Amino acid sequence: MNRMPFFVASILIAVTGSAIGISFAPSSIDAQTDWQTIEIKAEEYSFSPRRIQVKANRPLELVIKNEGHEPHQFRSALFKDRMIEVEINENVVRGRNIEVVDIAAGKMARIKLLSPPEGEFDFQCRIPSHHGMDGMILIEADR
Repeated sequence: MNRMPFFVASILIAVTGSAIGISFAPSSIDAQTDWQTIEIKAEEYSFSPRRIQVKANRPLELVIKNEGHEPHQFRSALFKDRMIEVEINENVVRGRNIEVVDIAAGKMARIKLLSPPEGEFDFQCRIPSHHGMDGMILIEADR
């Protein structure tokens, strides 16, 4: 896996308008094994599935595959103020306040979050004319 320099990572995630912190050192994200992995398909103009249920405080990996012919975004407040890892085309960025991930047509993104909190979190593509590309992540207590 390649580690992208800070300036390239900033361009990749420039749409967020937020400062991000990048870590190149191995993290506890690398050490996790009990992942909740959810695959999400993006295409014109929907996500599938639109409703996702996972457990809180267990590592979460979202694998978003853009099977459409246009670029799409994956945006969620779930990522706000939380350390996440984003992998696109074997390039990895770790940081906080990465709220938008742009995914080119035919490409895939992996988003990892160590300890998602309980709650309901919308996700969407906010590219103009992509209305209706949205969904919900329901994170329930792990009992």
